[in-house]
Amino acid sequence: MHNRTRWAMTVTGAAMASLPWWSPAWPFLLVCFIPLLLVEQDLRNEGGGTLSVLPFAFGFFLLWNLLVTWWMARIHFAGGMTVIILNAMVMSAVFLLFSAVRRTTGGGAAVFVILWTAFEFLHHRGDLSWPWLSLGNGLAGSPSIIQWYEYTGMTGGSLWVLMVNAMLFAGIAGYHRFALRKKAILVSALVSATTIILPLAVSLIMYKNYNGSEGIPERKSFLVLQPVIDPYAGNSGGISNMQRLDQLLGMAAEATGPDIDIIVTPETSVDSVWLDDPGDGIILGISEFMNLYNPAIVIAGATTFHHVPPAGKSVTTRQDNLGRHYEVQNSALYFLSGKFQEAYHKYYLANGVEQVPFGRLSGVLERLTVDLGGVSGSLKPGEGASVFSPLSDKHGKYPVLGTLICFESSYGEYAGQMVGKGAEILLVISNDGWFKNTGAYRQHLRMSVIRAVETRRDIVRSANAGVSCHISGRGDITARLDWWQEGALIVRPAANDKITFFVRSGDYTGRAALFFSFLVVLNFIVRRFSGFVR
Repeated sequence: MHNRTRWAMTVTGAAMASLPWWSPAWPFLLVCFIPLLLVEQDLRNEGGGTLSVLPFAFGFFLLWNLLVTWWMARIHFAGGMTVIILNAMVMSAVFLLFSAVRRTTGGGAAVFVILWTAFEFLHHRGDLSWPWLSLGNGLAGSPSIIQWYEYTGMTGGSLWVLMVNAMLFAGIAGYHRFALRKKAILVSALVSATTIILPLAVSLIMYKNYNGSEGIPERKSFLVLQPVIDPYAGNSGGISNMQRLDQLLGMAAEATGPDIDIIVTPETSVDSVWLDDPGDGIILGISEFMNLYNPAIVIAGATTFHHVPPAGKSVTTRQDNLGRHYEVQNSALYFLSGKFQEAYHKYYLANGVEQVPFGRLSGVLERLTVDLGGVSGSLKPGEGASVFSPLSDKHGKYPVLGTLICFESSYGEYAGQMVGKGAEILLVISNDGWFKNTGAYRQHLRMSVIRAVETRRDIVRSANAGVSCHISGRGDITARLDWWQEGALIVRPAANDKITFFVRSGDYTGRAALFFSFLVVLNFIVRRFSGFVR
């Protein structure tokens, strides 16, 4: 195979891998790795070493990352390109490990399936967590085909994609060995067809038969606010914190009525809220609004501050001009019956925006932090998943709410933890205005669709600039406000108290892949050091 052919196959595979993030073209995922696997096999057959695969692997993964997440470089070129290149390097290292294992142990494409699934599991964890390109996310454009995520989670989708790629590659690569054996060809084709068709058929049946009214029958009315505040305008769009609050509450006042029970605002829709100040103007302003218009609950996305003693300093602690120490957090404020009750603080912070990876490092890493128009730099993470259980004699029983803030909607197990703690409805609050009009907001929205199916929870999504919407427990968007459309949306989501197998069991698929990857690597190391090279 000529190098021009290898590069043509590499580019074609990367292009196919990227399409499902921009359209419902999910079938391309089922074949996208085949060109790169064929290139690896060709180089190995020609006697090339493991490193001979590196240019093609890095080219594949760099192009895939660029085609899907180019918007990061548009927002902040240095920071965005750093994330894109680092992610491509990590992915290339996984593929090189597969190539090295295959050369030493003779393992087939199944080794790639195991190693890549384990990689995606690990890529949901740690300071360099970046699950955006997990393969299972690429199927979310067609929710009717991912209904089995309630059993496997998103990782099950990744595993299916990898298995189909591996099986089709094995059929293509081994065709010359059984070209004249019709029975072998028939069996291979039948197994591959079953692997592709069976999950799709099961999912379509589940989708058709899903009953979203199961669980708690009484529905409450949610008023979802979608302001359009340009996060790049500086100083909250050129207005003061209280003016920003007045605009937000003005939107709510125009749209609310006696039948509105719960009001939801986007991430960081109010700024500079001092939680340890009982006279904070924003908290008092929301309380006064509630006493006037009488909604039972308000959930407000906010940038919050609180003072800390010098002895309580951490790597994220800041200092004001008077020498006082304080922390900044990305939070959801819960108000009940006109009174501030508690705050949930975002746990999964966005790398390069809200936190510097490996926070004890500074210098170059700090300069690569992306300023998205709000509070940037390292924020203090929250303590983990929690829920809000509102009970009021005046308003009666309200559903238990779990709130995911922006990037947290990328993490299925985390949403599952909230459901495991009793969340009957999930909220997603986000500030997607920082995506600009790149279409990346649609990629972000699809992750909420996956969380709905995994947990079988209706999701109420409030996003600055859009898309704010209601997502049913089977992943359908039933009502929405589109991109850059200022307004308010009234929805009545169904509460559900049933626990799915995925919520109960967690990402067992990823953990199993991690275990088998350990065995694969251990076998590779033993054979390598014993001098056995295939």
